[in-house]
Amino acid sequence: MMKELKFALYAIKKNIQSSAELRTSFLMNIIGMALNNTAFIILWVFFIKSVGNIGGWTAADIIGLQGFNALCFGIVFSVGAGIRKLADYTALGTFDHFMLSPKNLLVRISTASFGASTIGDIIFGIICLGIYISIIHANIFQLLLMAYLIVISVLVFFAVAVTISSVSFLFIDASSISDGLFWFFITPSMFDGGAFQGVMRFIFTFLVPSLLVGTIPVEIVRDISMGKLLLISILAIFWFVFSIKIFYRAVRKYESTNFMTFGN
Repeated sequence: MMKELKFALYAIKKNIQSSAELRTSFLMNIIGMALNNTAFIILWVFFIKSVGNIGGWTAADIIGLQGFNALCFGIVFSVGAGIRKLADYTALGTFDHFMLSPKNLLVRISTASFGASTIGDIIFGIICLGIYISIIHANIFQLLLMAYLIVISVLVFFAVAVTISSVSFLFIDASSISDGLFWFFITPSMFDGGAFQGVMRFIFTFLVPSLLVGTIPVEIVRDISMGKLLLISILAIFWFVFSIKIFYRAVRKYESTNFMTFGN
């Protein structure tokens, strides 16, 4: 386990150094993503101000929600950007090289790429959560809850990303399918949490865990709900174990893609 962790940290370090070589491009990617996220959250805040609270959710809760979402997205797809490229790896035959590596297969794939723009998501997420903490006047217990929930949310996000990317082994060209499934998962997580009630809340909590990334964590911090904390912890463990099993089962379906051709 420690060897795999050391390798992952080494790969992440090298990926960051490689991306940072073109400093202007690296910084512009970060700034551009941060500005994009800022525009999105301004839109949501003005929407809440115009229509009023939905299901008890305020503009402050929206800021906290976007903070959790952006931070999870940034962490997973910066250091683990390779998992989202799995469909391309299998379609182009690059996956063969990963299978020959003595390192843990999932760790090797995840750390094969680095998303520079997602650093902007991380910075934006931290700022949003900082603003949220200030608005709700969070106490020490809420701060500890938030730190724990960030870990849980990242775990869920990574697990779902792995599960979705595993369809790459089932289709010849799975890029569009995996992208569609990913946005089906991420889109509900960015909407006002108060809008999800009844059947819709059940679906996007237990069947498609979109609300586990930001909505439920915000409600736990705001209301100090230990019941929801236990629920999200159990579901996070379930999704992580499930994603690992699905990934390695799907790998068995992989057939090497041979692009060898004969020239003159």
